[in-house]
Amino acid sequence: MNAKEWTRDHFMSNESACKLILDNSEALGEIPCINSSSLDNFKDGQLVRFRGMVQDMFNPEYYFENYEVTDTRTGESSLRSGIYMDSARCLPHENISLDSQRNKNSERQTYFIISVPGLNEWAKEKVPQTNIKTNLKNVSKRSLETSNEEAMDCSEPIKKKEKILETSESTTKDSAPKETRPAIVSKEHILNFPIPNDDGKACIVKIYENKDSHKLNEVLDIIGFLSLDPLHSAIHDSEDYMDDMEIQTHHPPASMVPRLHAVKVIPLAKNEIFNDPQLISKAECIRGDLQMVLGQLLFGDQLAADYLICHLISSIYMRKDFLCLGSFPLNISRFPLEKFKTFPKELYSMLAQLIPKSHYVELTLDCLNNLNFIPQKDYDCDRLTSGVLQLSDHTHLVIDETGLTSGQVTPCGRNNYNAINTLVQFQKVAYDFKFYPMDYETDIPVLILSTVKSFIQCNNQVALNVDSETEGLFPQVVEAAQQYLKDEDRLNNIRQYLHMLRHAKFEFDEEMTEVIQEDFVKMRHANKSYTGDDLHTLMVFARLMSLSYGKNTLTIDLWKKAFELEAERIARLPKRNNQVQS
Repeated sequence: MNAKEWTRDHFMSNESACKLILDNSEALGEIPCINSSSLDNFKDGQLVRFRGMVQDMFNPEYYFENYEVTDTRTGESSLRSGIYMDSARCLPHENISLDSQRNKNSERQTYFIISVPGLNEWAKEKVPQTNIKTNLKNVSKRSLETSNEEAMDCSEPIKKKEKILETSESTTKDSAPKETRPAIVSKEHILNFPIPNDDGKACIVKIYENKDSHKLNEVLDIIGFLSLDPLHSAIHDSEDYMDDMEIQTHHPPASMVPRLHAVKVIPLAKNEIFNDPQLISKAECIRGDLQMVLGQLLFGDQLAADYLICHLISSIYMRKDFLCLGSFPLNISRFPLEKFKTFPKELYSMLAQLIPKSHYVELTLDCLNNLNFIPQKDYDCDRLTSGVLQLSDHTHLVIDETGLTSGQVTPCGRNNYNAINTLVQFQKVAYDFKFYPMDYETDIPVLILSTVKSFIQCNNQVALNVDSETEGLFPQVVEAAQQYLKDEDRLNNIRQYLHMLRHAKFEFDEEMTEVIQEDFVKMRHANKSYTGDDLHTLMVFARLMSLSYGKNTLTIDLWKKAFELEAERIARLPKRNNQVQS
């Protein structure tokens, strides 16, 4: 039987064999993916795939792993399984023996998982039309009244009298008038995306194995049985429960947030690392193509292009005390904004074609004061309310400061500013749990675009050296760059190049370590303000420069090149800034 045709019963009867099949990536590719298809195309109990980020972790859910059912006509009893199901089901002439000694209680961990924030269109999986079911007769949208089975929610977190709430669209004609009905939370509140996502989805995923091994903001591939149980759309008779924000938040209609009972969970980070010797052999050539495109987009500035390439492949490789080695935030400034007001957006648009995950923040005073950058614990709903900075690792955050004006900064704005600064300098975000903050480590490359030095503390500022000829032809340059990247082979090579080098291994050999130490002594003699932190920054830059050429060790030539580029970068800065910059 093909994996996409598996039923829950088939999987449980052949669990070992099925798990072996799911280890094959080709078999996984045959399973329908719900990320980019309407839920109307799927049916209850179908085996599906979903890729998403862990946005929140709910309390464990207790359920009947096994439960006894008694036939009221014959008195015979049988044992059934509640695994991979939301409801214990029985026929009208059967009863569930709640007090039976044969019942077995167990627990499963529930995660609220959303479509990966910032995932660019080209990086989304394209679902072939042949994989989409169009027979809507099989879609599970039947109501409890028309079902030939009775359903009973057998999970503990829901109180005995509680039933799942439905959205306002599900309200019947006989319902109470709108003005007398309690308010129902919005779709935006329930989906809880950190950044806008028009076609994003959310799932409540129930995990049975290795339940506590997943972390907040981790990206997971989940294979499991889809639950579109109509029980989740039932409205309770008592208005008291309608007023309970926690119930509405945790038990939304399955048509909005389906449940997914996981049979296999794959952390995506483990599948990201790959090494293609053929691609490595072409690294310098691919780098040349990329440098040419970026250099032209940066008004002919090849030095800025070198720094931007290093930024695009940066990734944290070591954390020690307050040091976060591998992080390479970048501030590009001094571009002709008066002539080209759309430059930041055009540059971002081009970068979004090269990297799988990114987000553009137009940082105005109003945005700083009013947006929620920091995730916060909402104790009324017992959930983590998302914020702009709740992103998965390797999501490039591009901050456009060109619209920032002077004015009053509110306490919220100050908190947002501090959060961005902490992210840039230490790659962590302090989530607000009301009574205490909790630090979460991140790996989010930050690119800041500003006309002058950013108000965000960023050591790597590159002031553009604008080429007048390129500036005069800039609209044509942008058009030429877009045409250049329409070559699919060239574009795919650049994407794979950036992806591979971001996760590539690198070592400093002993000989180079001695050279670096000697050069550091000379730097200190020439400039007493030069610190160990400045040396670490330079070493990170030299490491990234080497990787960009496809090298996994630092050579004398590349060290000298990095040193020269850094000296040129500092020389461009105003004298009051360039003494300690590195």
